[in-house]
Amino acid sequence: MGFIENNADKGIWMSTRGGGLSFTTDVDLDSVNSFEFQNSDIKTGGYGILDVAYKSSNELWAACGGGNLYKSLDGGKTWSKDNETGKIPGNLYKIKFFGTKQGFVLGSNGILLKYRN
Repeated sequence: MGFIENNADKGIWMSTRGGGLSFTTDVDLDSVNSFEFQNSDIKTGGYGILDVAYKSSNELWAACGGGNLYKSLDGGKTWSKDNETGKIPGNLYKIKFFGTKQGFVLGSNGILLKYRN
């Protein structure tokens, strides 16, 4: 679970068992006791989603078990799998972008992937 674009005012994302991903929008955390989530159309083949990071307001990346990495260019409506990372023998745990030009993905067994645009 995390905040959309790292901003609590924009909403919350939540991963569920079996690779599900859902989002809320415009959440006022001070006055809401429950949240309404909308499911995203990501198909991970059952691999759990361990982190979601925003490169921009429309470009999202999801790190999953089994070395899988997914990217969405439309705010999480549709997703595509990065076929190269599926060959990595381990889980991908954390994604961090520094602006729109550089990012890193941290995984098990010392895996560190670098993204540069």
